[in-house]
Amino acid sequence: MAAETRVRLSGGTVAGHVHDVTTRFLGLPFAAPAVGAARFRQPTERAPWSGVFEAFATAPAPQQAKTVGVGLRGAARVDEDCLYLNVYAPADVAQPLPVFVWIYGGGFIHGDGSDPLFDGSNLAAAGAMVVVTINYRLGVWGFVPLHERNVGLRDQIAALEWVKRNIAAFGGDAGNVTVAGESAGAMSVCNLLAAPSARGLFHRAIAQSGAADNVASRAQADETAAVLREELGTNPDEADATSLLRAQHTVMTRLRPVHHASPIRPHVDGDILPVNPLTAARSGATVPLIIGINRDEYRLYIRSSLKLDDAGVTSHLVRRLKERNLPEPAAAAERVLAHYRGLAPDSRNPNAAMLCDIETELRFRDPMFRYAVARGTNTWVYQFDWPSPALRGWLGATHAIEIPFVFGNFKLPAIAKFAGAGPDAAALSQQVMSLWTHFARQGEPPRTWTPFTANARMQLHLNRRIECRAADDDPTIRLWNEVLQR
Repeated sequence: MAAETRVRLSGGTVAGHVHDVTTRFLGLPFAAPAVGAARFRQPTERAPWSGVFEAFATAPAPQQAKTVGVGLRGAARVDEDCLYLNVYAPADVAQPLPVFVWIYGGGFIHGDGSDPLFDGSNLAAAGAMVVVTINYRLGVWGFVPLHERNVGLRDQIAALEWVKRNIAAFGGDAGNVTVAGESAGAMSVCNLLAAPSARGLFHRAIAQSGAADNVASRAQADETAAVLREELGTNPDEADATSLLRAQHTVMTRLRPVHHASPIRPHVDGDILPVNPLTAARSGATVPLIIGINRDEYRLYIRSSLKLDDAGVTSHLVRRLKERNLPEPAAAAERVLAHYRGLAPDSRNPNAAMLCDIETELRFRDPMFRYAVARGTNTWVYQFDWPSPALRGWLGATHAIEIPFVFGNFKLPAIAKFAGAGPDAAALSQQVMSLWTHFARQGEPPRTWTPFTANARMQLHLNRRIECRAADDDPTIRLWNEVLQR
């Protein structure tokens, strides 16, 4: 039976459990419950409690249509009262340790800080760090300005403020905090780098498979709120969660083709986000950043059996290039497709494979490169190349494949099936955890990882072999550099 341990926080005493060589405090409140009048408003500090708060079990996930995640937690509880976090720390702490705060992805409409994939025990033990996983409000509750703006980002900042006040009680160093995230979590990291109210709350940043491109304008956000109210047909304050989620789905269907992106996302509001995060990056890069993508990101979203002829691939690419207002999109599309057809295609479905490569480039690599170039310094880029064994290898190095390697979590059958297992996977996981923790501790990776600059676009390739190479040595990347004018 796990032993109990207690610490004193700013709000009161909490009890957690010691498991092997780590302590776990689960379901800790970092803000007041976001219910009632606080439903769509920015978080506020929770009132102190008397007695002992038992942090033995995870809290509910934020409201969402369904919970998803590589961890396959299944039917997790959801609740509007969701502003909680989890802390994992080495059991024996001799000195203040680096702090690693994780922000989950899920397109700003899904996610759960307590997904088993994000269990921080192994990372805390292997890296001698304090690991924190947080919740933040999603969808209508977090990213539609019904009363206040960018409420979900405000939740993330409130969690970081809690860390600053309380992390020393768990052996963490409030002066050495790394904020990290994947997908929408990585986009959140880039947003936090641009948020004046987040300055000083973290000191290093890691963005996995997401950059600074996915923000809406204030006008787009206001349009989303107006259409939501129209679809809902009643005061949002009085609507139940089911009605809100139904209206949210309709709003996304209506506005996605108009916005060329999900209408439910952070937006430039003049306050939390005074300017676009990409613009903010050009003003200087004082916080060290690791940023990267997976080689085959978009294969998670496309079935290998997708029926798509040559004309279908061409029309798709032309449309995507037109969205970027590029000159002569038809000629550029033919040039790109001729290049891909000259490579060794996926024999099962070459057109579906090309579509995945195109979307990986446009949705992931291009935003990453543009953000890294905008920063100009203090940036290290990676590409994760380890392939998933799932679906007879179709997924490749797909979206989210790197997460189990960062956290060292392979025990659940669903995770092992998705990410692979065995000595090679374990060895790569140890390498990745070592790189991430070295960065968190020192503010830079080991010297074998060459920094990225506009004139020397170096990236670290992570697979059975780890090596740093110039991205522009890849003919495919050189072609896209010309087509996308980057």
